[in-house]
Amino acid sequence: MAFAAAAAVPAVVPAPAAAAARPDALHHVLAPTCDPSSSSHTFYSSDKSSKGNVRMCASVLKRANGTHAIQVTFSGDFFYYWGLAWHEENKCVFGCHLTGTFWLNKPTGAPVPGEISATLKGRHATDTHTFEGLTSGRYKVTAGVTKEGGYWRNEGHVDSSRISMKTLNVTVNIP
Repeated sequence: MAFAAAAAVPAVVPAPAAAAARPDALHHVLAPTCDPSSSSHTFYSSDKSSKGNVRMCASVLKRANGTHAIQVTFSGDFFYYWGLAWHEENKCVFGCHLTGTFWLNKPTGAPVPGEISATLKGRHATDTHTFEGLTSGRYKVTAGVTKEGGYWRNEGHVDSSRISMKTLNVTVNIP
């Protein structure tokens, strides 16, 4: 009988930790900023057989713990030239990927790196990195990105599919 009474008592399940306990739990965008040329930034392979239309944007986030973060996103659409026309870079059998580094240049101190590593999904690729624990000041984020692989690599022309993108930058102010 005691067993039946004990079984009727509901088990106590601990409540999940409050979201506010995590430093990233509450945030909001203070200032989205994009590379000044990002609406028309186009980079080509060395022989102009491949191209990428790319964009880099940064958002300032305020964390629940009072610190700030800069979230930077690189995105691009990639194409190859064949038969007198540009075609979407969606014929990749191997190796279609982005590699590189975001660099956060702080008001003081050495630049901080953030890795870029993404695989193309069809013609598109995107990668995001968040620089945490920032205070008020003016920050500049730069990116050096290389796209490898694609239609021409599949055809044996490695340099025709390699696109180097090195002049992207965004400046943001944290209040």
